[in-house]
Amino acid sequence: MKEDSIKTIGIKEESREEALLTYVIEVEGLTDILDKDFLEWSNFDSWENIAVQQWIFARALEVYRGKKIDIRCGCCEYINCLKNDFKKINNQECYGIKSAYMIEKVLGEIVLAAAKRESDGTYSA
Repeated sequence: MKEDSIKTIGIKEESREEALLTYVIEVEGLTDILDKDFLEWSNFDSWENIAVQQWIFARALEVYRGKKIDIRCGCCEYINCLKNDFKKINNQECYGIKSAYMIEKVLGEIVLAAAKRESDGTYSA
């Protein structure tokens, strides 16, 4: 998994040639979830929309399997950052950056679960 596996792009930006392009606004119900308070939308397990959870999980699996994805936010013309910066995610407005945050969060859980399976169910630091 590479650092540039997930990139958020604005409406007027070009997608990377080697990346799968996804559109946040095409995922019915995702923006409704991301419009909620940070504590609510950042708690993936509390989402009631299973289809949206599956979309996030599928993107995380794609990255885990080595693919690059570009997330077109649909709300910004340009995303002015080289990589996703989640330091101020609780005040973030961009749907693409919020989606990337959730994908990376779920990806972290996938990586942890894989490591657990490989070590016979025990965690090692």
